[in-house]
Amino acid sequence: MNRRLSSGSSSLLAAALALVVLIALNVVASRTTLSWDLTHSGLNTLAPQSVLAAKHLDADLLVIGLFRSAAGNGQPEAEALVGLYQEQSPRIVYRSESFDTDVADVRKYSVQEPDTLVLDYRGKTQLLTPALQTEQDFTSALLTLESDHSPVVCWAAGVGGRSRSDTSQAGYSSVADILTRNNFETRDLLMAGLTAIPADCDEVVLIAPGIPLPAASVKAIGDYMAAGGSLLIAGDPWSQTPAAAASLNDVLKPYGLGFSGVLVVEPDTSRAFDLITPAALTYGSSPITRDIQGIASFFPQTTAITGTPDAAAAQLVIASTSNISYAIGTPRQDLTRQAADVPGPFAIMETLEVPAGQKKARIAMVGTTGFAENRVLPPSSNDANLELALGTFQWLAREDALISLPPKPPRALPLTLTQQDQSTIIFITIFLMPGLIVFAGVAVWWRRRLVR
Repeated sequence: MNRRLSSGSSSLLAAALALVVLIALNVVASRTTLSWDLTHSGLNTLAPQSVLAAKHLDADLLVIGLFRSAAGNGQPEAEALVGLYQEQSPRIVYRSESFDTDVADVRKYSVQEPDTLVLDYRGKTQLLTPALQTEQDFTSALLTLESDHSPVVCWAAGVGGRSRSDTSQAGYSSVADILTRNNFETRDLLMAGLTAIPADCDEVVLIAPGIPLPAASVKAIGDYMAAGGSLLIAGDPWSQTPAAAASLNDVLKPYGLGFSGVLVVEPDTSRAFDLITPAALTYGSSPITRDIQGIASFFPQTTAITGTPDAAAAQLVIASTSNISYAIGTPRQDLTRQAADVPGPFAIMETLEVPAGQKKARIAMVGTTGFAENRVLPPSSNDANLELALGTFQWLAREDALISLPPKPPRALPLTLTQQDQSTIIFITIFLMPGLIVFAGVAVWWRRRLVR
């Protein structure tokens, strides 16, 4: 009997001691900001580059979360990421607002898509849409805001192409506004009388001119690219002005590429909005598409990009059509496939890097002027065209070189088990663990029986 009392008292004392130690550890932990990230890939820890970017802030950074109340809006994940940066700098101030009721901030920052993070630093802003809320994106935004340089986008004007000030559904005013909100400067570049691209143009935008480009303008763009410039160029199918389309291809001729002018038809309903609006869900591996893999972007009424560049150039297909797509060479109403139609697949967006002295010239080619129209951007559409367009401008401005963090794996990591692994788990959970419990119970019973 005394042995039982002694054994019980010892057990009670050990349990009480363990409880006291646990409470003491919790009290100590609550009074410190230290933490340990035990995940294999550091999911809950910022990379050294991110820590330095946060600590480099010398003024308050206001982060505003404009979320819409709905399940899966990404708010907990976004706020957890912001919290990691706040741990590194007291300069980071966060507040959460409703996208639907906080009209003042939505208008002030021209936010067009719900669940967006706004970063406001010294009067400069960066908008991180839901697809752009990774550590890479946040740190890139910090570095851009801390930089004294604002990339200058020179927009070809005076030749009948799409205007950056056009607010109609076919205009590009939304793109121009997004660029302004992401620390870009945009200006018109008159093609008439142009003999040289200004030296401060970080990139030139040439969107399917309605009239032929002057020969002097084509030469000026060529000289600019030979010095390591950056160019966004977009074409269209079935041009009503063949001479204008030909002059656009004259710009690309030195690189062995061009726009075919045919209309691409996509019958695969899983990869198209309709027959003449192909969609991309998988993309070439590029900084442009880092955050939009698996998210659809649309290419209304697109033509194909053709040609083979020089071996020294780095060509990458960003988006393409399916194997069952086909192209119609001349205008017609009936889009049903005919014997003369050209079979796919077709490249409808590509990038090219060409050696040019000490740096490489960069070209982004898109087979449709509709890829960044107001009609395919928020609030008219919430697909990936906004991120695709913004990523293209950032790549051309060489902002992809600001940060080179490797992407972290998703928090829910896939577990691949072999048949032997599965058998082992079944044996452990169904036989071994219950068997050990039974064995321990029998051992305790036998020990007590001996004590009696």
